[in-house]
Amino acid sequence: MSSKNLLILGMGLQGKGALHDVLAHNTFAHVTVADCGARYESEKADYEARGVRALTVDANDEQALRNLLAEHDVVIELLPISLAMKVGRIAAETATHLVSSMYYIGQSMTDPVLFRQMKQEMDEIDEIARRNGCTLLIAFGMDPGLDLLLGADALSRMDEIEDFYSYGAGFPEEAASNNPLSYKFSWSPHSTLVSYYRETKKIVDGQTVVVPADKLFAPENTHILHDETLGCDLECYAAGNCQNFADMFGISGKVRNMNRFSARLPGHCAFWDVMVRCGFLREEPVMVNGTPVSPLEFCTALLTSQQQFWYRKDERDVGYIRVEARGRKNGTPVSVTHTIIDYADLDAGLTSMQRLVGFTVAIAASLIANGNFTERGLVMPMRVPLSLMQPELAKRDIHIMTNID
Repeated sequence: MSSKNLLILGMGLQGKGALHDVLAHNTFAHVTVADCGARYESEKADYEARGVRALTVDANDEQALRNLLAEHDVVIELLPISLAMKVGRIAAETATHLVSSMYYIGQSMTDPVLFRQMKQEMDEIDEIARRNGCTLLIAFGMDPGLDLLLGADALSRMDEIEDFYSYGAGFPEEAASNNPLSYKFSWSPHSTLVSYYRETKKIVDGQTVVVPADKLFAPENTHILHDETLGCDLECYAAGNCQNFADMFGISGKVRNMNRFSARLPGHCAFWDVMVRCGFLREEPVMVNGTPVSPLEFCTALLTSQQQFWYRKDERDVGYIRVEARGRKNGTPVSVTHTIIDYADLDAGLTSMQRLVGFTVAIAASLIANGNFTERGLVMPMRVPLSLMQPELAKRDIHIMTNID
């Protein structure tokens, strides 16, 4: 057990997953959780009964955050993305190690001016963290996170890259696929629907190609992936600006074809293609009997109000990560595929999404606290050796299947 003190900031679904892992593996001497709101207040007594200090903190109160972070050696930050970079800067300034599932520049970022501004701020935070000798490991959840870790390992096995594709998805197992969408929510419903209507970028024949938001689910932008282990077909659609990730991997201008995908069970894409083209996911309100109503907010409320779109306690979600890289090593063709297929743990009451995000950040926090990962500054998942993470994931029954041809 580490002698360090841990703070988990944000006790939503992923915070609960992280706390479960930390307590199960007894990795920190003292654990504090912090959040605010009526739901959290009703849960505090349960946390304290498990030996955890539970504090009420408004993440918008910068001084309160600064004081709290300064008391701890490591913080796991699982707040909304709008707060993530602010917490990162405070962690750097207070010399507090941090692990976050958020990438500070969202996957949908396409504005080059805003991108440069945010990248400049990240560079400033990196400099402060290096000067103060602390690690800020960001984008270290499931997707982004484990997919980037696996991608870096795949790329390290070749010296020329031709094709690079990654998949990150969550969907019901067959027995739980029992509603008209063949889908149930295991993370923010609003964020899910926002991701269904955003511009993405892919690389085709060495050129960046924009996929407009209203064409995301169009047949020409989707494809079927058959996974032998799952024993089923998955519908795949573009998810995010892969040009940004090509830059992070250092393969921009080198990779011929690249894209990032999410996946759903068959029929999902056709339904949402119609919904998007009909305007159901637009944020701009329309007037309904004199009242402004956002189609996006209406859809979110309509779906989340129905139990059929939520998992029952006896139903499992599937977490799916796949990375494919094809290129050459010393002139010889090589193909590397890494796959993770994970299921909810019904006995522990944890979804696969909670395991793949919450457990991942908890493992990383432990590796930093124990001195097993020592790189300082603002760090991306590509810098974490797979050899550090793979044994820890395996202890939690999360396994990486690797095929090299």
